[in-house]
Amino acid sequence: MIRTLAFICLTLLLINCSGGKASLYREGDMSTRDFRSLISSDVKPKTAYYAVSRNRTGKIVSAKHYDASRHLLEKSSYSYTRQGKLRSHRQTEYFYHGPPRVAKEWLYEKDRIVLKEEKWFTRSRSLEKRITTHFDSEQKPYLEETWGLGRKVQSSTEYYYDYKHRLDKSRRNFFNTDGSLRDYWLTIYNDEAQITNEEHYFANNDLIAFYRYSYHPVHGYRESEEVLEETTDRFFSRKFDIYGLILEEEVRSRNLELISLKRYEYTESHKPNMVYQYNGQGILLKTSKYKNAIYIQSFRTPGL
Repeated sequence: MIRTLAFICLTLLLINCSGGKASLYREGDMSTRDFRSLISSDVKPKTAYYAVSRNRTGKIVSAKHYDASRHLLEKSSYSYTRQGKLRSHRQTEYFYHGPPRVAKEWLYEKDRIVLKEEKWFTRSRSLEKRITTHFDSEQKPYLEETWGLGRKVQSSTEYYYDYKHRLDKSRRNFFNTDGSLRDYWLTIYNDEAQITNEEHYFANNDLIAFYRYSYHPVHGYRESEEVLEETTDRFFSRKFDIYGLILEEEVRSRNLELISLKRYEYTESHKPNMVYQYNGQGILLKTSKYKNAIYIQSFRTPGL
């Protein structure tokens, strides 16, 4: 009886706060404001649900997501222009049984997003980081900034597109505490948005390291990569098959003198079989059983 009364009070509170009628749904998407599987007003939800409030014109002004125990997981609020166009969307996600974890806000102009801001908090409610993203007329991000304490930009990423609005290149900048540029990553993409080049530079444009990738012209899988590593000062050249398994790896010095070579062999069912190791003169040094398959590595996040 007490739980039923509490549930009724909660629903009435939602109605009073929004100035409109509150409806409950089993499914929903706060970004698109799409809520489905309406729950009858005389049914008490036994699973997670959404409580959605609308204004007098039927526009959704707030939405709250609860788990089966009626703990608040996330909530959103929406504002509109006089013409009924979406102006802003504010969303807060919570730690379980805790304070806000992430607060996000999207600003719109003529139904197009122009700015997104994200704030990340610790359980003690202190601000961990803030990210702002600016969008162009095609709804594509062109500038993303990560802010630290003292409202200073720690890093920023600039995005550039070709005439077909495909991602062409990006540049991620890292700054010192005084605001000066420390170093940056330049990333180049092909027409399929695959990374072809990643280059790491000091602020004075001296090259630190690079990663270069080539792809099969028909099937699109990565065939090879060339890497100049910053930590080892070595040049690696690797080849892969269609399954992402490594076929060959060369290690060279910075002036491209061969140091070592490995070739990998597989069974017809693509299981590891043998590995052959050569020295800098191409002489076979060792043949051993190949046990743990080496697959293609995922792309890194520049700077991490």
